[in-house]
Amino acid sequence: MRRRRYLGTIGAVLGSVSSAGCMGLAPLGPENESPEYPGGTLVVENTDQAAVDVSVTASPEEYDASLDTTVGDGVTLVWREFVTAERGDVVTLAAQIREEGAPIEFQFLPAGGDGDSPPEVARLTVKNAVEASATWTATKGN
Repeated sequence: MRRRRYLGTIGAVLGSVSSAGCMGLAPLGPENESPEYPGGTLVVENTDQAAVDVSVTASPEEYDASLDTTVGDGVTLVWREFVTAERGDVVTLAAQIREEGAPIEFQFLPAGGDGDSPPEVARLTVKNAVEASATWTATKGN
């Protein structure tokens, strides 16, 4: 009898949590998470199974931000406040993977844009170290 009550209680709790998540009452999923890093942060993630050399530079030159590093396989590295800019300033980051091919450029707003646009974090995801394949994305910063 106790076992039946116990299982019934677990079922009720799981049902409530599932309903709350579907109705938007519970903050579930990455879109509802609070920002993890301050604006201007650079995150470099290597999802490949081989280490890769990465160089990143910011332009215009007034930002004076650059790095040269090796990112291990499956490793994510973070440079908090890699670029500091004024609100509304657009910064271009150029990533060079394995010193081959053209740099992969990306524009973002480290301090946010005009109005309600939040500060942004730049994320470079290396997908294939051998082919120097990578993508840039911007996420909300704090």
